[in-house]
Amino acid sequence: MSKKLCLFLLFCTAGICLYATRLTVLSTTDLHGNVTGNHRGMLRVAYLIEQQKKLYPADSLLLIDCGDTTQGTFSSMVFQGELMIKCLNYLKYDVWAIGNHDFDYGLAVIKKRMREFSGVSLAANLDGPYLAEVHASWKMFTKNGIKVAVIGLTQPEMSKTVLIADRVFETITFGAALKRIMPGIRAARPDVIILAQHQGMYAKGFSIYKFAAQYPEIDLVLGGHTHLDNPGQKIGPHTWYLQTRARACGLGKNVIDYDRKQNKIIKINSEIIPVTVNTPIDKKLLEQIRPALARAKKLAEQKIATIIFKNTRNLDSSFPEQKIIGWMMLEQTRADVAVCNAYPSGYKLAGTVPVTLKRLYYWSSYNNTICTLTLDKAAYQKVMAEQKSLLKKNYRTIITYARKDLFSSKNKIIVAFSSYALAGAGGKFPFLRRVAKNKKFMLKNTGIIIRDGLARYLKGKTFIVSNNADGEISIEQKLRKKVSH
Repeated sequence: MSKKLCLFLLFCTAGICLYATRLTVLSTTDLHGNVTGNHRGMLRVAYLIEQQKKLYPADSLLLIDCGDTTQGTFSSMVFQGELMIKCLNYLKYDVWAIGNHDFDYGLAVIKKRMREFSGVSLAANLDGPYLAEVHASWKMFTKNGIKVAVIGLTQPEMSKTVLIADRVFETITFGAALKRIMPGIRAARPDVIILAQHQGMYAKGFSIYKFAAQYPEIDLVLGGHTHLDNPGQKIGPHTWYLQTRARACGLGKNVIDYDRKQNKIIKINSEIIPVTVNTPIDKKLLEQIRPALARAKKLAEQKIATIIFKNTRNLDSSFPEQKIIGWMMLEQTRADVAVCNAYPSGYKLAGTVPVTLKRLYYWSSYNNTICTLTLDKAAYQKVMAEQKSLLKKNYRTIITYARKDLFSSKNKIIVAFSSYALAGAGGKFPFLRRVAKNKKFMLKNTGIIIRDGLARYLKGKTFIVSNNADGEISIEQKLRKKVSH
């Protein structure tokens, strides 16, 4: 048997095509500002990425993040996501597919972060002039001789979570976006098409299986948003899906073998490389961001106020927290009533608790602003009925009154809400969202971030939260008269 034939049989037995070219796609999603941590964090993910770079030629690697990158921790909030962009740039990410929470710091900030990112920011279903110059719908890369088209899609329901005035931007459906861009992508004749989406396998009116059947030329879908990791599965005749772990707890890896002679993908192998307590950190990245981490740590420990809890071992902390937020909103807006919403925190508080800036962040971790509507009695009652309808779904509505007899002396009252609630709270409050969009009800956005308003309101104060013998909750500000609730 000839030497050439032996080599040919050896390659065939090993399942390796003589004409195969390899492309490796590394991915992260829903990092949510996690830089440090014992079993998570970009410092550890960075180490995994650098190890992978040693295994493959740089020209054969694509590095993609699928969004919700810049928001989610105190340190990331302090720098409004800049710290995370520095991490992406240090690792030379090629693509950042924008997520809904990347908009939490406001449009000016997300625009700045997109400019700072050294790769390309993708969001094909994001429309509007304000951000048009800093993002694209898709981009063609050439890796190891393979033409790779990468499409980015952001969360399509963002209008239900972000209160945006004057239609500065809007999101369209995935289907509408691909219908618009696929002709151009097909004309460019890529060898491989990758979709980086800030969306999971399922959503209201969306199924990844139906989507893959509609666009079978998409070879690889990288998911996000739902925090449900999936190490890889087939979702169509020629389409593969992977969603890596959220909060920087893992690195997604897809190895694509492409047959250059037949111009087709031979196979895709994927895995999630976990981050554990034994995963080393990237020391060079740490040195670059160490001053920023030290500053964030110092700010986190700064004490703002004190809360004394009495007989409250069974009281969820979200109740007093949202009551205090309500008082602050009344003071800032001179409203008649403040409506706050929160899921139960699951924490029980007792004794004397110092309120630090970091604890304040967890009271209100999103950059929602204080807004008001002017409502007549009929509109107010319908809004409150919608609020109460969610009580059985473990979503708490906490009302704080400036006075109880709201309509005794006037036909209309001013009601304070968060901007998130007025945007519909992710679909929870469709009626409130319609009311907010109706000019008759005079929406006013103060622009005051709830967390910043809280810091000013609480500074130097002490509150006493008591669970009375009759089961009623009493909340007082120490050394001042009792505040009605």
